[in-house]
Amino acid sequence: MDLLIHAKKTVPYYFPARKKTFDEFPVISKTEIRNNFDAFKSTEYLGKKLFKVTTSGSTGIPFSILQDKNKVKRNKADALFFLLKTGYRLGDRLYYFRLWKGEEKSRHMAFFQNIVKIDISTLPDKVLESIIQKITEDKSKKILFGLASSFESLNHYLEKRQIAQLDLNLISILSTSESMSPESKRNLESVLGVPVFARYSNEEQGIIAQQVKAKDDFYEVNWASYYVEIFEIEEDRKAPHGKLGRIVVTDLFNYSMPLIRYDTGDLGIMESVNDKLVLSRIEGRKMDAIYNTSGDHISSYSIYPIMSRYYDKIDQYQFIQRGKKEYLIKLNLINSFPQTSSLIHDFKNLLGNDAEIQVEFVKEIPVLSSGKRKKVANIYIKK
Repeated sequence: MDLLIHAKKTVPYYFPARKKTFDEFPVISKTEIRNNFDAFKSTEYLGKKLFKVTTSGSTGIPFSILQDKNKVKRNKADALFFLLKTGYRLGDRLYYFRLWKGEEKSRHMAFFQNIVKIDISTLPDKVLESIIQKITEDKSKKILFGLASSFESLNHYLEKRQIAQLDLNLISILSTSESMSPESKRNLESVLGVPVFARYSNEEQGIIAQQVKAKDDFYEVNWASYYVEIFEIEEDRKAPHGKLGRIVVTDLFNYSMPLIRYDTGDLGIMESVNDKLVLSRIEGRKMDAIYNTSGDHISSYSIYPIMSRYYDKIDQYQFIQRGKKEYLIKLNLINSFPQTSSLIHDFKNLLGNDAEIQVEFVKEIPVLSSGKRKKVANIYIKK
């Protein structure tokens, strides 16, 4: 593996592993990279133009890595390759469902020009009705692309309205980031008459796996760009095929800051299908659905921009819905936090003025049995 040779020679973090084989390399986490950021930089790329990629960490605190020009090009090629698998052709229109406030297209999607932005900050019925009307009036062939939670909301709207068939002149639907329930996927396929695909990717690396055939529930791994392994949940040893474990990924193209055996923080199962290793199940980053005080679904991703205003004061956070109008925000602080009133005000703007919001200061956000922390949770059962 050329990347391995390069890392041993030019990346200070991996100098102690110069005599080790790939199987002897350690599994690395976001925390390990944050704490040793400079040591993960290749000396060959110091002073060269690199691209910084930032994503939120497991508790909402930003996590950044650097990518070289060749890696960025590879991600763009992967984006086109896997989009073509869904029936897309260059020039087709993409309705892109994501949180757009103050944001542009993600780096690997930037070269797709025919994009219609659909903001998913809130998706009450009247907004969904407007989106459907907009798509219906657009007679061009198109793909719906974006966060799975937005398509869950769309499916819920169609079910509430008892819409059995709807022609939107679609090619397909491609969901990302979160997990869509099999029931929602099948219902959308039935009502809209097109296949629904799911993609597994992250910002710091790229497209790791995707469903590429209609009706298939497993994900074909992007072996050309990544080496994917499944590790035991509680210890750093490989899990047998068919067992749920941690998804660990080696990026084969980012030479400026090699991530070898990177723990993505997600859980999954690898199995052999038609003599090919695939991800038969993917978990993690499955945010609990959150509702405002009127009972309308609020994307979990709407919480991040609010919390980002206070990142310099907090180490970790967790947002919990405890009742129809009751919410709890747990904060693990870096230092003092005099902005409690401001934080509550910001969330009332999102959730409703009658929201009952409590802020609790804690020393640590407790981890789940999987070893991960939820930054958004809902312990209220919506009636």
